Amino acid sequence: MNLLETQAQFEELWFDKEHPDQTWIVYFTAAWCGPCKALDCDAIAAAATAKNISVYKCDYVQNEYTPGYCSVKAFPTFMYMSPKKIKATFRSNQTSEVLTWIDSLS
Repeated sequence: MNLLETQAQFEELWFDKEHPDQTWIVYFTAAWCGPCKALDCDAIAAAATAKNISVYKCDYVQNEYTPGYCSVKAFPTFMYMSPKKIKATFRSNQTSEVLTWIDSLS
């Protein structure tokens, strides 16, 4: 998983005019979040990679701005995005549910 440590890094993806068809998932988490710690991030990254979707991890402790910018209200939250568009949002602390959601993305 790639890290989104700053809003500037997020904005590079969000405002990318050179790759308008690019999609990615942002995993919003927090270092103190117990439910987030229950997730198998390696399995999630592998499932996304199999669908040619990049995954970025945004930890609220390191980057408070981006979760607010994206209206994240709870952790863990996953957002499927493309430039300037949130295509889908999913919340679960169950790895199997996240994997099923990733598999459903087109």
